[in-house]
Amino acid sequence: MMLETTSQPSLERQKTPRVLVIDDSLDSVKLMSHILDHYKCDVTMAFDGQDAIPLLANKFYDLVVLDWQMPQMGGRETLLLMDRLLTEKKIHKIRKPLPVVIYTGHSEEELDLPLVRNFSYLGFINKRQPFSSMLKSFNAILRSI
Repeated sequence: MMLETTSQPSLERQKTPRVLVIDDSLDSVKLMSHILDHYKCDVTMAFDGQDAIPLLANKFYDLVVLDWQMPQMGGRETLLLMDRLLTEKKIHKIRKPLPVVIYTGHSEEELDLPLVRNFSYLGFINKRQPFSSMLKSFNAILRSI
């Protein structure tokens, strides 16, 4: 599959952004990997919140892309558990809150976003939006981290 080029300038970075993608859908994981590879990100995949916890505990990430609807542990529960983990490890004292993007097929109004101390919400991306829109959204998100 060929990626569309956008009219925006390419993402220029001093370092490679490290992104943790948490999603139970193999198709969504492949799509996210494809988009983030386009922007030269170092991508780590987790298929649910339980898989993400040890990854987060052992590696620093610049961004988390979190699916909101997962069967074992949803996005809300995953975010709260990750927040508690970072608080217990006292990681939040040595760095700023970790940016998180909510990635879901639901509308933004349907989300019940919890208050978290170690994460900052960077945005919401709907899985049903066109690929070119996702590409542009991630360009803007990666520029902000």
